[in-house]
Amino acid sequence: MKGSIIRLAILFFICTNGYGQEPEWVVEENNFEYTMSFVSFLNIDGLNLNSTSDKVGAFVNGECRGTTNLIYVKSKDRYYAYFNVFSNTLGETIHFKVYDSEKNQVTDISETVKFETNALRGNLSQAFSIASPALNNEAQLLDFSFKDIEVVNKTENDQEMVLYLNNGVNPTLLKGVFELSDGSKLFHRGQQLISGTSVLDFSSPVYLDVLSQDESMKKQWVISVRYTTRSSSIKIYKKDAVCYNGGAIKVVSDLNGGEIILFKDQIEYAKLPIVNGEVLFTDLLAGDYLLKTGDLEKNVEIILKK
Repeated sequence: MKGSIIRLAILFFICTNGYGQEPEWVVEENNFEYTMSFVSFLNIDGLNLNSTSDKVGAFVNGECRGTTNLIYVKSKDRYYAYFNVFSNTLGETIHFKVYDSEKNQVTDISETVKFETNALRGNLSQAFSIASPALNNEAQLLDFSFKDIEVVNKTENDQEMVLYLNNGVNPTLLKGVFELSDGSKLFHRGQQLISGTSVLDFSSPVYLDVLSQDESMKKQWVISVRYTTRSSSIKIYKKDAVCYNGGAIKVVSDLNGGEIILFKDQIEYAKLPIVNGEVLFTDLLAGDYLLKTGDLEKNVEIILKK
């Protein structure tokens, strides 16, 4: 009987440490000189908390140094935790606890923060993540294409992507289909995009922002649309170099608005748009050149004539 009572007491202790009534976290603000501010969101088991009864507490060596309940921000349609953390010493390690009112449960957060005087972590656009388990901090655009549109070719350099489409495709009403790093979101001018649904105008380069799941990382990508080039639609003329006069390459095409890239020794030498049906590269030294436009490549040799 005595053993059963002890086991029940231990079970009650365990349960009340994880579950129970709302914690009464209190901060003695007048005991501290410095503050550090947070604009954060709370996430437990992959779900954002969204009740004004949910709360967060910040602790140093078990002492509560900051706490608040979530508040709803209508302009963002989202719940945030605004709070200050108090301290007298720089570099103290801050631990967090989150109270989930629906589950009536307190969760210890594994990630910690070093105290910095007057520092601000997070804002309404990129809130500070207080989560268990920790959320993904990668912000990658893994793939991009268009719904019901054939992408003939695709090139990628750093965070710029060029998609080549067949001639005749209207670039002004395209629905992007994209793949992101786990949990990330894609935005255009502050508006979140939905893969296969959101319509954008790609008649000029489009700048997109990828926000990581934990909102600590934001990366900008540039998406451009160009059109495939038929070999019959382009003609190339050259003039060799003579003495001190450089050579020239002239490209004539009916693809106005396209772009011709000139390479020498596998290095980009020049890049010009097709204007009024032609492009002219001048003052070229003798050597081998490569012209690229869309999916078309042409080698041109400039000879030095004496």
